[in-house]
Amino acid sequence: MTINRALTALLVALPLLAAADMVGTDDWLYPAPVPAAAASAPANRIVGVPGSTVRVTQDQLHDFAKVVDWHPDSHPQPPPIILQAQTPQGYACGFCHMPGGEGRPENASLAGLPLAYIIAQTKAFRGGTRHSARADWFPTTAMQRAITAATDAEIAQAAGYFSQQPFRSRLAVVETATVPATRPLGYILAPVDGPREPIAGRIIEVPDDLEAFENRDSFSRFTAYVPPGSIARGEAVADRIGCLACHDEQMGGWGPGRSPSYVLRQLRAFKSNARADADAAPMQAVVEQLSPSEMVDVSAWLADQPPRP
Repeated sequence: MTINRALTALLVALPLLAAADMVGTDDWLYPAPVPAAAASAPANRIVGVPGSTVRVTQDQLHDFAKVVDWHPDSHPQPPPIILQAQTPQGYACGFCHMPGGEGRPENASLAGLPLAYIIAQTKAFRGGTRHSARADWFPTTAMQRAITAATDAEIAQAAGYFSQQPFRSRLAVVETATVPATRPLGYILAPVDGPREPIAGRIIEVPDDLEAFENRDSFSRFTAYVPPGSIARGEAVADRIGCLACHDEQMGGWGPGRSPSYVLRQLRAFKSNARADADAAPMQAVVEQLSPSEMVDVSAWLADQPPRP
């Protein structure tokens, strides 16, 4: 082989090698914060989000114990635990899950989930039977810490409130062979300038308006890039393993249109037995039949389905 041919072969192979490397790691699904290159915004800087007249300081925005409700007219008055933690060191439910239960890709959208399911899962977090497939995934650790400080009455109030909120998907699912360059930001991926890269079997979910997302806007919208053909393949897998046989009623209310990154992390947690509460056994048996790529496909398919009334 001549030097020119060898160089040509190497250039052709490089994208494939990069793709293989992406498949071999799951950092794209469990992004971790990296040290900020620039100084953080001043604590007294005034911030807002589109469509809201509420204004707060940067310091208030990042108070785990007291939630900024940008759109208070979009939902009923929540129970106190949603917006205000019992202690200054505690977590208010709405800080991570948003005041209306909208959630974000790094955690669960609680709006519209069944009451009994929400209560059961909080008990699983508290009892140590629900973990992440990645032990270093901090959003799960944060939930475990937060729930230990909540009383049973507060959990019941929060679960009742979230279960009654309508779920509105703010997600666009796009099949593509290449995706924008991204970097970890907190516990999500954020688009950055740079050449597009192979999707390589991944799900790349990013906020459409990064500033609004960082300001914890509950109306933030997201785009999930998924592998070409994954939606149709996911539907075929769901038909084969009989997802709807168990989930038909629930999928009508809470399954479709939710974050595929979140769904995929839960499938992995079932497969690794990190989710091992009393109700996990049926899902553990199902995901045992699925390959990693099939779990990606099912997550993409479910995210692409329109929520039903």
